[in-house]
Amino acid sequence: MMPEEIYVPTHLLVAPVLIPLVAGALMLFYHDRYRQLKLGLGTAALLALLVVSIEMISRVKGDGGTFVGTYLMGNWPVPVGIVLVLDRLSAMMVMLTTLLAIPALIYAAAGWQGKGQHFHSLFQFLLAGVNGAFLTGDLFNLFVFFEVMLAASYGLMLHGSGVERIRHGMHYIAINLAASLLFLLGAALVYGTAGTLNMADISRVVPLLEGPQRALFHAAACFLGLAFLIKAATWPLCFWLPGTYAAASPPAAATFAIMTKVGLYVILRLMVLTFGVDAGASAGFGAPVLILGGLATMAYGTFGILGATGFRPRAAMSR
Repeated sequence: MMPEEIYVPTHLLVAPVLIPLVAGALMLFYHDRYRQLKLGLGTAALLALLVVSIEMISRVKGDGGTFVGTYLMGNWPVPVGIVLVLDRLSAMMVMLTTLLAIPALIYAAAGWQGKGQHFHSLFQFLLAGVNGAFLTGDLFNLFVFFEVMLAASYGLMLHGSGVERIRHGMHYIAINLAASLLFLLGAALVYGTAGTLNMADISRVVPLLEGPQRALFHAAACFLGLAFLIKAATWPLCFWLPGTYAAASPPAAATFAIMTKVGLYVILRLMVLTFGVDAGASAGFGAPVLILGGLATMAYGTFGILGATGFRPRAAMSR
């Protein structure tokens, strides 16, 4: 087994969050009648993100070993400070997000950008939240980036108004607020048992937990897993997704597709770090449930696509 190789990058690691955040904030200074200017700024931001994601991929790829990049915000040490972490999986997800966002923004320029207020700013804030969720190294900032992502998605979901869109939008907001509450409860329990919210520190502490502390940590993992499974739209928690995605505007629905992958990404990340082979008695906790849930979701989506009567419901079921 190859030894782990730690690579510490420059400020490049914060760029996938900073670029869309600055671009979205800058657009707020301009009235919505300057849509072409906002489109130009948004396109420039996405092209810059593409360049950054390509550079990140090139820095973490290699013929052997595990390449991990870390960035300490304000140079505060772990677990006190905020840490961003880059590896092959997170770099790939950032690039995937950018490659999906570019055609969605181009399609929005055909008319959807003018159906409501601040479309371009909301679009950029959504990307900042998604990229931050992929790169963060602790649960607290994962929650922060989740909320940034969700707050922007609420506006994009309701973009264009209409009775059907508002009805499903309110449903979508209520479900995600409930999932966020579960997220907070789980994070609080993790901090109470492990004494840290840093993912790497949690993986170090888990094998040392015993008795009631281990049981309480497992309960925390259940709360977190339930929250992420709702956001990932895993069966039977996927009841909110078909109607929501079908009612959303096409560019918004396209960007929402990556949001469900954020939930799956976090589950994969926490399962490998926290309940891997080195987790002692907690190794493999919840794995059978995730496997069965994944298979049931695939079956539900397949039958849903076969039974859908229109393009939008069929596309929504494929997410």
